[in-house]
Amino acid sequence: MKTHQKEFRLSSQHLLIAVWRGILVGILAGLVVSFFRFLIGIFTEWMLELYQMAQNQPFYLLGVLGISLILIIFVGLLVKSDPNIKGSGIPHVEGELMGRLRVSWWSVLWKKFLGGSLAISMGLMLGREGPSIQLGAVTAKGLADFLKLTPKEKRILIASGAAAGLSAAFNAPIAGLLFIVEEVYHHFSRLVWVTSLVASLVANLISLNIFGLKPVLHMPTGFESLQLSQYLLLVPLGFFLGILGYGYEWAVLRVGRLYEILGEKLRIPPHFYSVFAVLLTVPIGYFFPELLGGGHHVILHLPNSDILLGTAIFFLAIRFVWSMIAYGSGLPGGIFLPLLALGSLSGYIFGLFAETIGLVQTSQLTLFIVLGMAGYFGAVSKAPLTAMILVTEMVGDLSQLMTIGLVVLVAYLTMDLFGGEPIYEAMLAKMLPLSHLETNRPTMIELPVTEDLAGRRVSDLRLPEDVLITTQVAHGVNQVVTGKTVLQAGATIYLVVNESDIHQVNQTLLH
Repeated sequence: MKTHQKEFRLSSQHLLIAVWRGILVGILAGLVVSFFRFLIGIFTEWMLELYQMAQNQPFYLLGVLGISLILIIFVGLLVKSDPNIKGSGIPHVEGELMGRLRVSWWSVLWKKFLGGSLAISMGLMLGREGPSIQLGAVTAKGLADFLKLTPKEKRILIASGAAAGLSAAFNAPIAGLLFIVEEVYHHFSRLVWVTSLVASLVANLISLNIFGLKPVLHMPTGFESLQLSQYLLLVPLGFFLGILGYGYEWAVLRVGRLYEILGEKLRIPPHFYSVFAVLLTVPIGYFFPELLGGGHHVILHLPNSDILLGTAIFFLAIRFVWSMIAYGSGLPGGIFLPLLALGSLSGYIFGLFAETIGLVQTSQLTLFIVLGMAGYFGAVSKAPLTAMILVTEMVGDLSQLMTIGLVVLVAYLTMDLFGGEPIYEAMLAKMLPLSHLETNRPTMIELPVTEDLAGRRVSDLRLPEDVLITTQVAHGVNQVVTGKTVLQAGATIYLVVNESDIHQVNQTLLH
């Protein structure tokens, strides 16, 4: 009995430490990401004003082009100095948590902050959320170095910083937590979720004080729910979004190769591929300025736009192609918000078609925008729980969870049927051959005992040679592990592994 009480006190102490560290991470990451978001908003408004001036006086378009090229060359030099600031940054966070990458937190922090705020605000179809997640993660890594934490504790802080970054970017603290558990950390750990939840809530509180309580994607027209007889529409909608999501993943994983071919022919170094993106984006800014940026304005204007089906399809095609152009160039910017924008247009197109054949009412189109965002993101990310909660938090309405859940489920299954992978894992797999980290530094990890492992002896597991399972904790009781130990369902096992083996051990024991 005394042993159990001692373990309970130790566990409570660990949780209190986790809460305190989560508060520190939330404050720091919340401030960094909120300032990042604030600057992007200001710079974007300036750029849109320049495009509006160019529409009245086309001569100003040369000024827009000149400013954009100067800024993009500067960003290219930042990318050259540290390639780890390229793209969204989420694959880099996953790679670091797997022990397969190691980045300089200070270099990534200031270069991603500066390069990302400039690249995203120039009107390129990039999102701020992926960079925000990486900024939160490297901020937390810097804190972990300052506190001189162990490798295991550092990974927990990095994960919580990533959650805080998403929370501050979207005002979505629960989605921030779910994204880390479902997409980044890949398993449920009490210390991880406590630290991440605290960090997300604190970061969200800071963001709310700066940007207000209004949801990021608040729909002013509200939602008119579907009738039960219309629920059958959710199945083809989910299938439609799943197919489009698979097409997006197929394209985004290959667009970089097109840049490589073009760069080789014109003898342009990779860090300046973004010049092509700017040259191709300026005409879109002149003719369709409302389509520029990550997609925030596109989503908010759709409910009151009254655009026709053909126009919506045309806008979807532009957003799709130019999102590929922007992301494939290697600029510091993400696909998170562009995915939601593509999903909103896809759902709106489906709703317009259904309205044309008399299956839905015009007043229900706003709901299809929301369903489109959730289904499209859930398919591409293969993180269905995150998609459901993220969209509901962003629009500020929990009444549509049933319909959102059905669409996300069908879209996810469709994506899986076609063999689609989680997009960020696929991006990491493409990136790792050039930046794989080999290290024999040992660290401790904890993993849950899944149903597939329950009942098996430790000696039956096929693990790398240097992996040692030390302890199994089941129902609050610690058990020293030997080769004859039988793993219990729902228990937690603690392993000593080399950092470079974390990914392999996770794949073996969790998948």
